[in-house]
Formats: sequence, C-alpha cells, structure tokens
Amino acid sequence: MNVFNPRILDASIRDVTGCLSDTQKADVLLHALQHLPSEGSRIVMENAIQSFLQVSGVPPADVARALLLRAKTRLAAGYRTSAQQDLLSVLCSDPANQDVKAIIQSEHLRQEMLIREPDGPPRFSAEVWREIALCLPKRDLKSLLLVPHALSRIASQLIFREINLHFTASPEAPGADHRYRGVHGSHDEQELDAWHYQRSADILTRILVDPVFASQVRSLSVYAVVSNASHTLAFQTGMLINSLPKLCNLRSAHCSGNRELINRILETMCASNHRLYSLSINLVNCSGDIDIPPFKHITSFSITAEGGNSTSTHDFISQSHDNLRSLVIKNANWKFPMGVISVRHLTIIEFEGCFSVDGQVFSEILSTGHQLESLTLSGILECTPSATFRLYRSSLPFLTHFALKIVSLHRHITDRDLVPAISEFLRDRKHLHSFHLIVPSADHRRIGFDASAWGVLPSLINLRSLCITYPRDLSPSLAGWLIPRSVRALTMEIMIPPAEDLLLFINQLRPGVPPLLTFVGMTNFPIRSVINVIDHGFSNVRLVRIDESVWSVIRSDDGSIEIEPWPYRRIKYHTATWLESLGCEDAIRHLV
Repeated sequence: MNVFNPRILDASIRDVTGCLSDTQKADVLLHALQHLPSEGSRIVMENAIQSFLQVSGVPPADVARALLLRAKTRLAAGYRTSAQQDLLSVLCSDPANQDVKAIIQSEHLRQEMLIREPDGPPRFSAEVWREIALCLPKRDLKSLLLVPHALSRIASQLIFREINLHFTASPEAPGADHRYRGVHGSHDEQELDAWHYQRSADILTRILVDPVFASQVRSLSVYAVVSNASHTLAFQTGMLINSLPKLCNLRSAHCSGNRELINRILETMCASNHRLYSLSINLVNCSGDIDIPPFKHITSFSITAEGGNSTSTHDFISQSHDNLRSLVIKNANWKFPMGVISVRHLTIIEFEGCFSVDGQVFSEILSTGHQLESLTLSGILECTPSATFRLYRSSLPFLTHFALKIVSLHRHITDRDLVPAISEFLRDRKHLHSFHLIVPSADHRRIGFDASAWGVLPSLINLRSLCITYPRDLSPSLAGWLIPRSVRALTMEIMIPPAEDLLLFINQLRPGVPPLLTFVGMTNFPIRSVINVIDHGFSNVRLVRIDESVWSVIRSDDGSIEIEPWPYRRIKYHTATWLESLGCEDAIRHLV
C-alpha cells in the first residue's frame, strides 16, 4: 500500500527553490500566486507580493502581473482605494494594459478615478490621526476644535473623555492673589457663575440625549462648593443624578461638595453598576462622616475632610484592601488605617494626618511596603521614627517619590537623629525622581535639621523635583552646587533672618543653579519684584512661584522679559494642563 505524505512535497519544493537565485525564486512565487484564490487569502497575497517587489532585477512585465494579482485580491476583500493605487501603477508603466481595462469595466470604475494628486497631503486614516492626537497636550487639542478636519472630531472625543463640572465659581483664595483682582470682582464672579451654570447644563444635556457622547466619558469631576447660603444647586444636582446612569464607561470620579451631595452621587453611581477604578472625595464645610457604597473594583481611593469620624472610610478601605493600589487620606485628626489596609499591595501612599506616639505607621510602611513607588507623609509628629528609618535602611526598593512635611512637633518630642536617618535612608537611590522635605523653622534643631541635610542631594543623581527647607547655616554659594544637575523643578522654604539681603542671597546661589531648571518656587520669601528674582538668579526658568502666587515667564525676541500672573482658578483646577503646555511637568507636586 502506497502512503503519500504531503510534507515530503513541501520539503522537495523548499529544497529545489533553495538552489535557485532570488530572481528565479520570485518567478516561482509569482507562478504559484496565480493559482491562489482571490477570496480569503489577502494577508498571504499582501506578504508575498511585498516580498516579490523587494527583489531587484525582476522584469517590468512580472511586476505588472504581481500588482494585478494584488489588486484583484484587494478588490475581493473590499479594499478599493488601495486596489486602485495598484491599477494606477500598472497603467503608468503600460497604459494599454487590457487586463486593467477589463477590471475597470467589471468594477464600474473610471480611469480618471485612478489619478492621484502627486503633491497632495497624506491621507491618514482616523485611527492614525487619533494616535497622533493622543500625543498632543490638552491645550493643543482645544485649538484643533477650530480646524475643519477629521482631527476636530477626534480632538472633541479626547477632550470630553474627562469632564469637569463646576456648579459654582470657587471663591478666591484669601491673601496675595487678591491684589490682582479688579474693582468689579463681585460682578465678574456673577458672570463666571452664570457661565458655569450654562456650561454644566449643556454638558449634562448632551449626556442625556447622546448615548455615543456619554459612552466616551471616562473621568468625571464635580465641584459644588457653595460659599453663599442663598445659592441652591437643586437643578444642577437633579440633572447630574439623571445623567450618571448614562455614563456606562465611567472609570474615574471626583466629588467635591457637602455630605448630602456626595452621598447622592455615590449611591447613584453604585446603583448604576459603574466599574469605577478611581474614586476621589473632598468633603467641604462639613465634619460629618459619609456612607461610601461598596465599589468592587476600586484601585485608587482619595478622601479629604476636616474632622469627623473615620469609621465609614475605614470600613470602605477594609472592603477594598485587596484591590487598592493607591491610597490618599487628608484629615489632620485621623490616624493611618493600619488595621484595615494591606500596605504590601499599595504603590502610592499619601497621608496627611496625625502620627501617634507609638510610631507604628512608619514601621508598618517601611517594613511591608515593598511595592511602594510614591510615599508622601504630612502632619503633626508625636513620635520618634529615626530608629525605624535606620532599621529599614534598604527597604522600599522601587521608591521614586518621597515627601515628608512636618507641620509641627509635639512639645515633648525631640528626635535629633530624624533628618540624618532620612538622609541615610535615601542616599544613593538612583530611582528617586522627587524628594520633598519641609520642617518647621522653630523646631528644626529638635529633629536634627541643619546644613548637613543637604549633603544627601548630590547622591540623588536622577532627581528631577526638589522641595526642601533652606537651613540658616548653609552658604548660598555652596547650596546651588549641592542641588543635582538633573533637577527641573526647585522649591525652597527660606529660613533666613529678615534683615539679610535677599537679592544678595540669590546672586550667591546663581552660579550653582542646575542648567535644566524650568520652575523655581520660594516660600517665606519677602521680595517685591519677581523680575529681580529671575534676573539675579534664575534666568532660564519658565515659571516662578513666590509663596502662594505663580507667574509665567514670557521672553521676547529682543531679550526682554515679561511675567504673567496666574489666576486663582488656574492654580486650583488647571495646573496640570498649563504645566504640560509650558514643559514644566516636573513641577506638578509643587503646585497641587
């Protein structure tokens, strides 16, 4: 009985073609492709013809035959535009080709349809334009809305993936920013409120009537801070509650307002089965607790409050502890929820609260936070954690951001080894990109903060963001050179006696300023002229912050410098967008 093995035939063909030249192999390939059916073999045909066309020395007649085969396959698959390009290529080399004329007749084409504009702009698909638009900052996307092109629709889709609703204009911050407001500030606020009312109503209406638009929304932020008791948000709240079930692809939510509003929003989102991954809550003007429904997929949770009970928040964290990767808690009266959270799962911790006498929060984080990439701690210190930092010197191997802000010290606390221990903890960390250390000026000796605290900085060779208190005993001419050359954003909290000449201080600091610095900030810095700060010390920066005020630096072609003050709302709500447009992304932690 004779048994035929098809693999023997395949092997024989491979052996035979292996003895041929490239031109002969191309001829064999072209002959084989003529027996390939047009339907269902487009990918095979595309790959084969592409490799065929790359062979040098192939006769023009064979190239025409190959292009015809690919055109027929593309037409069969519905790719008419690319098929027409192949037919045009054949006609350019052989205008009297009968096969092309037969295809044109059978497909009801006209020869003039194949003519292309040789110098016309490239025609990209919507998918390609979308990939291009994804690389643009948000301010550029807003400019594209005015362009009569497919990019306008794509930009609109990308912009409205993130929606911010301001039910009221946020009150201006007290202090320095008020000197830039006009005499008609109250009238301007009323106009701004009216503009936000109309904008919010338009967006919510679009969500209610346009399911496609609603399905594109991925992130929603609601700001409903009522500073005037006469204002009512019943209409806006009602529209919002009706709109939430339409946001079927919502993945991130931020709510800023009173307890009643936030409770209604959370209940509606939970009842709508939203697959939320990120939830941020900001309780304003209230000290009570809120009931957080059990969202099952939360990986990032943030809550900001003043006072109140933490029971409900801890219950929610306990329910989500297996999924949580990012945790932010800001409440000066709360303690870190050690008993309900699994620190070993977290990659981001930001805690602003109370550090109790036992100091277990430092031990828990440093001993179990193996996956931590960002650690931010701020509050009143009632413990002595220096020994813990010494004990876990090599912990947190993936740390890229470390911040410690000591608001004040308990009157019985003295830990003179704290800052030296932190310096040793961070020394030679090549992955650390951001380092913030702020200490109270009245208590810096009690925690060991002096000029030696800056000695760790040269070892952080990849540092890009630095926010640090400036000690009184550090020479300005040395301080500039201690800052790593890689730093792009620098904020210094100045602890210099008021009688000292601040411009002289800046002049001495200037020679060692990092050459790539784009942002500089100074707090407790009594100086009247921002231009003097730029001219005398930081000539290359694009953004300057003095205390709570921020200015953009505008340089003209003739070398002159102008400054543009940032409005309060830009600082509060639009910082990330503006920093991106100015190329100062590393300063985000210095302003938010």
